[in-house]
Amino acid sequence: MKKLLLGFLFVGLIPTASAQILDAIRGHVQDLRARTEEHQKIEGVILKRGQIDKNAKGQDLIHNSSGEWSLVKVGNQLFLQSSADFRSSPGPDYHIYISSRPAIKDNDEFSSQQIEVGRIKKPNGAAFYLLKTENPEDVNSMLI
Repeated sequence: MKKLLLGFLFVGLIPTASAQILDAIRGHVQDLRARTEEHQKIEGVILKRGQIDKNAKGQDLIHNSSGEWSLVKVGNQLFLQSSADFRSSPGPDYHIYISSRPAIKDNDEFSSQQIEVGRIKKPNGAAFYLLKTENPEDVNSMLI
């Protein structure tokens, strides 16, 4: 009974830290599962292609990504497609952004020019993402 009471007391004292730890563990488990899934590809008209800038601000030995992306039109909708060679360092909370700028080099520019697409579905390999925009000119670079 003492162990149970101490357990409740311990969890009650640090609920925020416990929730953050559990959320991080959940994110890493999802990341590991996604790395083994099949490639996700969408068929449509390819409007643009580009490479992730490996020298962009924020890329380092721990936080990095590489690979090709395509802007694909299916009907009236635009999709961002990462290629089979897409790679991202492991992490529980990586997001994809697009920009109308060809490259974003600093935090101020990123804050004013980026459009969030969503959380990375598949950190290695091909995946596609429905974009909120229908204007191909809104997409000239992809950022992680």
